[in-house]
Amino acid sequence: MATAAAIPVAWGYLPTVLAVRARELLAGGRKLHNVVVGGSREGRVWRANVDATELNGYVEYRQPTGAGAGRVLARLARLNITQGAATEVEDILDDQPAAIPALDIVVDEFELGGKALGRVEIDAVNRRAVVAGREGGAREWRLNKLNLSVPEGSFEASGNWAALATQAPAAGPSRPTGKTAEQRRMAMNFKLNVADSGALLARFGKKDVVRRGKGVMAGQVGWVGSPFAIDYPTMSGEFNINMESGQFLKADPGLAKLLGVLSLQSLPRRFTLDFRDVFSEGFAFDFVRGDVRIEQGVASTNNLQMKGVNAAVLMEGRADIAQETQNLRVVVVPEISAGTAALVAAAINPAIGLGTFLAQLFLSRPLAEAATREFQIDGTWVDPKVTRVDRKAREPAEPVQGTPP
Repeated sequence: MATAAAIPVAWGYLPTVLAVRARELLAGGRKLHNVVVGGSREGRVWRANVDATELNGYVEYRQPTGAGAGRVLARLARLNITQGAATEVEDILDDQPAAIPALDIVVDEFELGGKALGRVEIDAVNRRAVVAGREGGAREWRLNKLNLSVPEGSFEASGNWAALATQAPAAGPSRPTGKTAEQRRMAMNFKLNVADSGALLARFGKKDVVRRGKGVMAGQVGWVGSPFAIDYPTMSGEFNINMESGQFLKADPGLAKLLGVLSLQSLPRRFTLDFRDVFSEGFAFDFVRGDVRIEQGVASTNNLQMKGVNAAVLMEGRADIAQETQNLRVVVVPEISAGTAALVAAAINPAIGLGTFLAQLFLSRPLAEAATREFQIDGTWVDPKVTRVDRKAREPAEPVQGTPP
């Protein structure tokens, strides 16, 4: 069967009006169901109103007059892309064809792989990559805009998907080792505005992990492989988190993954100081903030801070996202006098780290040092091992054997 590119176009003989009704229609390698199409052509511009099980709305295609692949504009009420269809799109892009058009798409109700992602706006082009100010032969998928919006929050991103050899250092986080220049990598700058973190996590299948919570996460991230599937072992980047007014719930860490560890439910309720009012029903926080860096799938921080009513919690350490393990130092400072927790939870300068910050703090607040407790958390996210640390000796003391009755 001849491809569209192999068929000579005689514009004068193409139809100017098109009407289609079909139970199934194969279009662009995708099968649509219960299709009704009404279309027209004006010169090199095709316009159509489409209603099918998978999509509904207006689509326009502008045929290129010279080099390039034209442009697709779509304003859709709904669009449903299965995971299989997403893989097909990935395969098309990975072949680096010259015939992928620019995209200008707005969808009011977008669903990808069974997940409802709300309103989406996409502005993207497939172009020749520019390296060191010069246009090269390899092509990149340039994402000028990707906006997702649901009632619980919004996501804004831009970036590119290109061969490793064409991505300049400014295009994203550090390049993974052991990868060939021909492999393609997704690099993205992003900003996540969260109106209700608990409801947002529930939308993506993580129910009862956090209650309420609002704030912002912003940074850069990249990985080798598909834009539709994060490859954690090659993931690198950095981001800042600043969340307010929420509560970690008492969820099974096996379901909540790392958030279950960060909720501090595995800390002992009784080690000279009674922690039950702080952690027994999940840590309620005024804010959670800090900086996180990711290298080859391993996230690290030295200034993560959580401020609650009864205590401040400071963290530093590493978490392997692919292996789901962690090695964290956790310092808990109870509210022993007015403003103690607020002072402890002041912004830690990443340049000096947690240790120097605490030393400076305890010089001015010796009572806070006496009440402070420190723990080491390692092992897996599902079954974290918690050990109390002797702060004076800075050596692990006794492991936690569970919560005493």
